[in-house]
Amino acid sequence: MKFLDLFRNWQDLVEYAAGTVIFSEGDPADAMYVVISGEVELSLRGQLIDRVKAGGIFGEMAMINSATRSATAAAVTDLRLARLEHDQFKEFISQNSEFSLHVMAELAKRLRAVDQYIKAQL
Repeated sequence: MKFLDLFRNWQDLVEYAAGTVIFSEGDPADAMYVVISGEVELSLRGQLIDRVKAGGIFGEMAMINSATRSATAAAVTDLRLARLEHDQFKEFISQNSEFSLHVMAELAKRLRAVDQYIKAQL
């Protein structure tokens, strides 16, 4: 099964136009997102740390520790996203190993990107 197939009939889909800021560093976190179509740019203090395309996720860190946003997410292109609130995230993690592994892989990728950002700042 493809990862995006998990969200084929998802009820909470949101759309953003290119150039729209979805959330900013320090904002309260209430959901994570799965990119159905389009591309999102994640930046930390104005520096690009990742680009997320269809099948990718963002906002997941806040679902794990209920913190504020650690990066800014902006639509590079028009976007269609599946929005998962905390309870939905917990349910997916506990019931779907493919989703869990995907989240862990994305977290590892994002941590490596932030590590590179830190090294560049030193």
